[in-house]
Amino acid sequence: MPVTIEQELDGQDLKRALVTAKAQLERHIDEVNSLNVFPVPDGDTGTNMFMTMASAVKAIEETEDTSVAIVSASAAKGALMGARGNSGVILSQILRGMADSMKEKETLSSRDLAQALRAASEKAYKTVSEPVEGTILTAIRAASEAASAAASKGASFSRTVASVVSRVRTTVKKTPDMLPVLKEAGVVDAGAKGLYYFFKGMENAICRKEPARPRPQKTAHARRNDSLSAMKETLLP
Repeated sequence: MPVTIEQELDGQDLKRALVTAKAQLERHIDEVNSLNVFPVPDGDTGTNMFMTMASAVKAIEETEDTSVAIVSASAAKGALMGARGNSGVILSQILRGMADSMKEKETLSSRDLAQALRAASEKAYKTVSEPVEGTILTAIRAASEAASAAASKGASFSRTVASVVSRVRTTVKKTPDMLPVLKEAGVVDAGAKGLYYFFKGMENAICRKEPARPRPQKTAHARRNDSLSAMKETLLP
């Protein structure tokens, strides 16, 4: 069912949101990889986060269940099984924390989302033996705080998600001020930026801003052929 501004999400809505989150990460793999300087400059954070989400989506792509509890649990299990690298493991635990909070829920309200992100933040911090601020951990905590603030004011689901995206975007910009190695390299944190794209993708699905699958980009050759075809059509009697 289409998600309008006041509706709660059911399992199929959540599935579409996760599929679009995966697509958004896929579009920005190279960008996120290029930001990867912490904890190890191996240039694979974008790839790892995308592959982890791809595994999560694969686990739910055939389901027709409408329960957010079942869909979130399946996605979390898929993410864990396919987690890649530090960022992928943390992302899988974010999904696990959200799923744990959604147990026995059929639908997801803005208040439920706030609780889910709080659980996700707590789970993510526990995953790391020595948590460092200015990373994906800071971003998920910011997401949790934004959702809680919005939901406490009675914001709709769409507005709550928009608040999360806005807060995470702002937090990403601030990561160099929290982590000197980022400032020295002149970049923001890769994991935090990846998480921003995760939430941005979810927002796009919830607000119907784009399709779940990325549109294929036409080559210059294909665009020229389209132009020639259009020209031919105008010349036909």
